Amino acid sequence: MRRLFVLGAALAAGAALTGEAGAAGCSRAAADAAIRQAKPHVPGLGDSPVLVTPANADSLICFDFTRDGRIDLAVTVASGGTAGDIGWVVLRRTSGGWRPALARSGYKIGLFRVGGDLVVSQPVYGKNDPNCCPTGGFDHQRWHWNGHRFVDIHNWHTRHFRP
Repeated sequence: MRRLFVLGAALAAGAALTGEAGAAGCSRAAADAAIRQAKPHVPGLGDSPVLVTPANADSLICFDFTRDGRIDLAVTVASGGTAGDIGWVVLRRTSGGWRPALARSGYKIGLFRVGGDLVVSQPVYGKNDPNCCPTGGFDHQRWHWNGHRFVDIHNWHTRHFRP
């Protein structure tokens, strides 16, 4: 089942909602249209990048990450299997339409809004850990828009999935 988290300017308190409501222009239908227009790719396991489609888009976060007055979209990419979400992309709204601003891959990732930034969390597996049960905690990366591009500004490790 798809998880849909919509966070936006209309939700100043930062509460998450599931469903189609949210900030102006932020709905599953709007996200699907943005993905179809931008045709973003995330790095794949092999040499070929993976096309993000509305069908494999999973979680959605709407927020003005670029601080330009327009709502941006951050979308995770579902594997369709036990790997969970295997990538994520940020789509930036420009005067010319939607454009990919950042795309990364991962394994069983979680994507969160922290203040005006994005944080991606991934499990750390020990040598003999089964796929279900990582024992090494979680690595987190905080991504911030610096006025020109997203930059990785902080990395840390915790025992918890959520930053």
